[in-house]
Amino acid sequence: MPASAIRALDVYLSDRHVGKLFRPGSGRLAFQYDDAVAAESAGELVLSASLPVRASRFSNSETRPFFEGLLPEGTVREQIARERGVSVQNTFGLLAEIGAECAGAVVIVPVGEELAAADTSSVRWLSDEELADALANLPAHPLGGGTDVRLSLGGVQQKLIVTRTPWGKIGQPLGGAPSTHIIKPSIAGWTDIATNEAFCLGVARCCGLTTATSQTTEISGTSCLIVERFDRTLTDELRIVRLHQEDFCQALGVLPESKYEFEGGPSVSRIVAALRDLSAVPAVDVNGFLRAVAMNYLVGNSDAHGKNYAVLYDLAGGVRMAPLYDIVCTAVYDVTSKMAMFIGGEEEPAAVTEGSWQRLAEECGVNPRLLLRDLRNLATRVRECAAAVAATATAEGWHRPVIDRIRGVIDERATLLQT
Repeated sequence: MPASAIRALDVYLSDRHVGKLFRPGSGRLAFQYDDAVAAESAGELVLSASLPVRASRFSNSETRPFFEGLLPEGTVREQIARERGVSVQNTFGLLAEIGAECAGAVVIVPVGEELAAADTSSVRWLSDEELADALANLPAHPLGGGTDVRLSLGGVQQKLIVTRTPWGKIGQPLGGAPSTHIIKPSIAGWTDIATNEAFCLGVARCCGLTTATSQTTEISGTSCLIVERFDRTLTDELRIVRLHQEDFCQALGVLPESKYEFEGGPSVSRIVAALRDLSAVPAVDVNGFLRAVAMNYLVGNSDAHGKNYAVLYDLAGGVRMAPLYDIVCTAVYDVTSKMAMFIGGEEEPAAVTEGSWQRLAEECGVNPRLLLRDLRNLATRVRECAAAVAATATAEGWHRPVIDRIRGVIDERATLLQT
């Protein structure tokens, strides 16, 4: 059946059928849970906090934020649309083409289609030369495209989605088979961005924050960051288990195009309120999130928007703050300094003062004195960790000048927090 004739798609969480995504009219979407899911789990969180289980169908405005959030953005989305012969605005058509392997446990396929095995049997293993070619071809084939690769991941950055064995063998999952890792190469216009992210993640990890596991490598002369997907686990039998997750734009029903607070996107206080409602241990996760906000400020990341924070659902249905990801010092590039989420009403990092953090604490319903104490401790620790991670980078051979520039940003902002 031609894609244009398809009016419904099956939606699974791993191998559990949870509902259908419909195309009721041009450019419109609707979602409805299965009758069995609606009967067994009424009012519960299954797919998204923005789509609590009910029997009736969700409207276009209710449905679109979660499902749009599964797709890439910007030029990556445009290129995939051209490659697949689908209009870039056709969310339903794009999900029909590449939705078989999405973020979290979401699997979207044409009605009745058999799911790919959740193991490595559908992986095209790559030689070193083939891996280098796949990375070089990302501008033409985003996410490692080709019609037999049916996967999607949000964001604007070029990346290769792969399956990696514990002994380092890398391949491309085919036909919607699950992936385990993301390879992010350095790209033109963003000097040493892979090193930048590796360093910032390392500093955050050293400071005690939970982050995605990552490592630097060089592939055919290109610096790359390999990130282990925290929404996947690999069993001893090489079965890949999908864990559900959603970012805070999805959880709050915000479209990706409005991910920045100055465009109506999530604020720090909205995410704190959501964590209090969703998290199995809200006090711990609220504190961890506020430390993450401070960390992004300290390392100079002005792009820490609602899609760059997420919640992770465990196999028993419990919800926790997901590990941090996409931490990059944007201050070393020629991009806007305006912060994706404001701190005490301030958009510009240079305008942030102790009073800004006090106002943020009040907005979030936390004790300002305790927040400031934690921030000062973090400001002290972040300098120590930046020095330690820089030394590791030198010893391991991945130190680049960008690290020294990031340390300068950290020193400047840590000083402001400590005064």
